[in-house]
Amino acid sequence: MRRMLELGLVAAGENVLSTTLRKEETLADLKEDGTIVWRRARKIVDPAPVKDEEGGEETAVDAADVETLVFNTVSEFRLAVVREKNPERKVDNGWDWVKYAGVKLGDIKRRLPPEPKPEPKPRAKREPKPTPTPKKRKKITDDERGYHAAVKRIVVPAREKRESRNASKNINIGESFDGQGDLQMVTCEAYNKRRTQPFKVTVTSGAELVMDFHAHLCSDEIIGFLGGVYDDDAKTLRITRALPARQLVQEHAGVEVELDPESVPAIVETLTAKGEGIVGWYHSHPVFATQPSIRDIQNQFEYQKMFARSDGESQTIAPFVGAIVGPYDVRNDSQKSDVRMFHCVDFGGEPEPYELKVEHAGCEDVSPDVLRELKGLADRFRTTPHAGVGDSEPLAAIDLNATPVSLTEHWRDGTTRLEKFEHSLCARLPKSWQDETKTAYVGGIVKYLKTAWGVAAA
Repeated sequence: MRRMLELGLVAAGENVLSTTLRKEETLADLKEDGTIVWRRARKIVDPAPVKDEEGGEETAVDAADVETLVFNTVSEFRLAVVREKNPERKVDNGWDWVKYAGVKLGDIKRRLPPEPKPEPKPRAKREPKPTPTPKKRKKITDDERGYHAAVKRIVVPAREKRESRNASKNINIGESFDGQGDLQMVTCEAYNKRRTQPFKVTVTSGAELVMDFHAHLCSDEIIGFLGGVYDDDAKTLRITRALPARQLVQEHAGVEVELDPESVPAIVETLTAKGEGIVGWYHSHPVFATQPSIRDIQNQFEYQKMFARSDGESQTIAPFVGAIVGPYDVRNDSQKSDVRMFHCVDFGGEPEPYELKVEHAGCEDVSPDVLRELKGLADRFRTTPHAGVGDSEPLAAIDLNATPVSLTEHWRDGTTRLEKFEHSLCARLPKSWQDETKTAYVGGIVKYLKTAWGVAAA
C-alpha cells in the first residue's frame, strides 16, 4: 500500500476506501503511512435512567458511539468488516474486496512496477594466487588406456527451457496471512438440517480410481477435470469419469498447481463424444490435509462462474464441484486416500466453501477406458524411458513438468508408498467385487507400473 501511495496510484484521504458485504457498504480512511482507519459506529445504552417531560416511567436512552480502528493491511480491515456478520471468519482477502475510487485494490496493485533489485556489492580485490608447480603426468600403461576406452560415459541431456504460459484462470490473492499467503487452508462449512445440501452427488468407481491413481504417482500437485451429467429432476450430479490434465512448471509445485490450458480441448472433445460435460475439477495435496486453501476457494468460485450454464428450458444452473485428493498424508488414519469434495456458496459476492457429501454410484463394473487411462498415466510419469511393455506402439513422452514419486520409499508404520498405493486402489473398486478379484485387478495395474518405471519386484 505504501508503494502505491509513493507512486501516486492512490492518494490518502477520508472515506476513499470502500468494501461491500451483503449490499452494505463500509467506508474507511487511507493515511499517508499506508494505514487504514475505520470509524465503526456502534450502539450503546445509557445506563443512567431518564424521566420524560411529563414525569412518565424511567427509560434507557440509546446513543451512537464511534470506535476508531486502525489497520496495517487491507486484509485486516476487510476481515474486521466480515466479522461483523460472521464472527467465526478466520481469514479474508482484502485486495479483491476493498476498492479505491470504485476500483479493486488488487487491480491497482497489479499496475505496480517490479521492485528495483539492490545494487550488487563491489567485489573485494583478490590477490593473485601463486602459480602452482606443474605436476608430472603419470604414464598410462596400455592396460589402463584400454580400460578407459571401454568405459561408456552416460551424458544426461539438458532440460529444454519452456516458454512461460499463463493459464486461463490464475487467481493471485496477494497479501499473506501468517506467512502462508493464499496457500493457507480454510476449514469447509458443513451442511446440516437447517442448511441442507442443495443437490446429491454420486461418483463411479472408475472416476475414483483415476483420481487416486493420478495423485499417487506424483510428489507435485496434479490437476484434472471431472465429467458427468446433472439430473435437474432428481437434483443429482452424477460424476462418471475423471480426466487427467497437464500442469505448467511451478516453482513450488509441491503446494500449488497451474493448469496447462492446452490440455483442455482434448478433454472437452472426449466428454462431448460421450454426451457428457465438465462438472468439476480435482487436484491433489500430496502430503497434507485436503481442506481447500484460499487460492483453491477462489479458483473454485471462478470455475463455478465460468462453467455456469442453463440446462434446457428449466434454466437451472448445473452445479460445478471441486475435489481434493490427499494420497500421502501421514496423519490419515486409513491407507485409503482422503478425498474431499466441496463447492462455494455465494454470500453477496463472497465465496464460502461447503463440504459435499458424496455417495458411491453403485456400479458393478469398471469401464475398459479406465484401465487405458491408468496405463497412460503410468507411461506419462515414468522416470526412465523403457521400450516395449507388451504394446507394439512406443510409449508416450515423459511429463517433464512433474516430479514422479519414489514408490519404494517408506510412507508410515513400516509401509512403503507402493503398498499404501495398492491398498487405496483396492478400496476404490466396486463393493460387489470379491477380494480376490480386487487383488487381481490392482495387481495387474501395479505390474504394468513397475515395468514402466523400472521398479524391481520385491
